[in-house]
Amino acid sequence: MTICGLDFGTSNSTIGVSVNNEQTMVPLEQDINGEWKTTLPSALFFDDESDHIAFGRDAITRYTRGEPGRLMRSMKNLLGQSTMNGSTQVKNKLYTYDQIIGFFVESLKQRAEAHISSETSSLQSVVMGRPVHFNDTDPALDSAAEEHLASIAKIAGFKEVSFQFEPIAAALDYEKQVRSEELALIIDIGGGTADFTLIRLSPERQQQDNRHDDLLGNHGIHIGGNDFDCRLSIEGVMPEFGLGMPMSDRPSMLMPSRYYYDLATWHKIHLLYTPTVKRELQQLRLNVSDKHKMDNLLELLHNRKGHRLASLVEAAKIELSSKFESTIDLQSLFSADWELESGNCVLTQQQLNNVLSSDIEKIFLAVDETLNQAALSSQDINTVFTTGGSTALPIVKDCINNKFPHARIMEGDLYNSVGSGLLMESVKRYR
Repeated sequence: MTICGLDFGTSNSTIGVSVNNEQTMVPLEQDINGEWKTTLPSALFFDDESDHIAFGRDAITRYTRGEPGRLMRSMKNLLGQSTMNGSTQVKNKLYTYDQIIGFFVESLKQRAEAHISSETSSLQSVVMGRPVHFNDTDPALDSAAEEHLASIAKIAGFKEVSFQFEPIAAALDYEKQVRSEELALIIDIGGGTADFTLIRLSPERQQQDNRHDDLLGNHGIHIGGNDFDCRLSIEGVMPEFGLGMPMSDRPSMLMPSRYYYDLATWHKIHLLYTPTVKRELQQLRLNVSDKHKMDNLLELLHNRKGHRLASLVEAAKIELSSKFESTIDLQSLFSADWELESGNCVLTQQQLNNVLSSDIEKIFLAVDETLNQAALSSQDINTVFTTGGSTALPIVKDCINNKFPHARIMEGDLYNSVGSGLLMESVKRYR
């Protein structure tokens, strides 16, 4: 029996396999340079002209180069919501959200099975990652989300399905390099959630099957990289399309903001492509103070470039992890003869820090709650281990360094630490 660990992430997913006692993270897809990557962006593209479904980088590329179809990302955000039992129409077919997530999980499984060769039995047993909370406030929805994901995995072909908290999986991955006992705080900030685990680690403890007594605290909140993208887009990009502009007939009233928040939120962008929204915006155009900006918004939606804009904002955020400013080429979203007042939108690292300050404060209040669970303070922590793409942001790094000045700060693999730990856990459970 072949076993695996599967990290179904909000932004990126990984899968690791163990065959003949050899553990490896599976190369899932080639990037534009032909280099194989162990990450698969959590995206699907439904081709309008066929029944083909593309996944990962291929899905995003097909959409951004203008092929007709429907792009879906951040499907994990659906789990834990009151709408997770819902469905959506693609072309003339209605799909449940479970089916859509299932297509992606099945693709991960098939890619892993192709990697381990046809001579090996299909993947049977999996440990899947899950956030500490799918839903921060409703235990029933949180439990239902795990049940949904387990059912999805079984429909995809797994016979045995179990779960491990993502920050605990990251802790297991980090423990491979621990040489003596230490008290570690794991900070995992991904696309959809920020999760934290406080755990005792050592080479001796690593050999134990039951780590319950080592786990001192576990907490998480629904704030992550997607929220950061939305904040940056609202602050720095959406004003270019009319956010905040007054209505000409009633200057005390501003253009309704809900269209812009949907445009800045991956899993809501498609809602703006309907005839109803087009009519609403055309009606609003009659009374806005800047008709050119409204025309830009209408043209953007007409050409279905909302997801492309979201990708550019995400790329800018990532660039601001290492640079003081980043430029978004807005003109690239329009035809060459479409005139923009400013073809470029410049975003700064300071601007990003300002718009994230409230979210970062909430994240570190959750860190405090994790410490409080064990009646410990920041002074007691030996090591802070970070993983997840959003931990690379300077404002996050600065807060960690300020809060834990005496701890050793260790940066893990931003995208593979959780998957690697899930694979280790699968070996323990199913060997």
